[in-house]
Amino acid sequence: MPELPEVETVRRVLEEEISGQTFLSYRLGTPTFYRRPDEALLENFKGLKILGVSRRGKYLILKFHNNRELILHLGMSGRIHFNENSPHARISLYFSKTFVCFQDARRFGRVMERVPLLGPEPLSQDFNADYLFSVFKNKKAAIKSVLMDQSIVAGLGNIYATEALYLAGIRPGRKACRAHLDEIQKVVSLAQELLRQSILSGGTTLPDESYLDPLGRPGRFQKQLKIYGKTICPKGHAISRTKRQIAGRRAYYCRFCQR
Repeated sequence: MPELPEVETVRRVLEEEISGQTFLSYRLGTPTFYRRPDEALLENFKGLKILGVSRRGKYLILKFHNNRELILHLGMSGRIHFNENSPHARISLYFSKTFVCFQDARRFGRVMERVPLLGPEPLSQDFNADYLFSVFKNKKAAIKSVLMDQSIVAGLGNIYATEALYLAGIRPGRKACRAHLDEIQKVVSLAQELLRQSILSGGTTLPDESYLDPLGRPGRFQKQLKIYGKTICPKGHAISRTKRQIAGRRAYYCRFCQR
């Protein structure tokens, strides 16, 4: 699933390409999304000028005049691009000078009117050690599971939570309530630095190339990953995966470097 750096990269390209244009029409592919877009909602945007594109967590927000917003969520495999000839095109949005294609092979992406309730942005001042400590102290769930809870922190997903916990020396399955304040400070600082560096690198594109930016360019941050998708950690130890799923999947960790 595209995480904050990938969605932010998409946002920047979209804002450059479609800001100032008028939304003219749309076309739904067949079959469409798992949750079919509300066509009455889409009809209401016809003729409106788009002022810009913002982001909240992993959600893209197309901002129109009259304070109207159209929300796109890429789901598990969604891509935004400008090539209409896609076998998995779910919706095409036509503007006065260009169009935007939402491609989604697994069909979990969404087009909606409102962003759900989310936690603080991980690159904001609201996401800090004191905040996270106050959340963790009452949580018996795995620390990685809590970090990936979008109601606690918006946009931090599997790749960057895995990397931050490795660099902080914390096992992903450890109970969140057992984390000390100094450890939490490390997690916050490392997660923020990882996200910033990934944004500068255009995000992370894994071997299946599930993520490309709207211009078809892969991210480059995968070259800097320490543990995610690897078999050997930077210190030469074999990487393990948890026997039980954490937040819906087995987690990478090093049993020597993380405790």
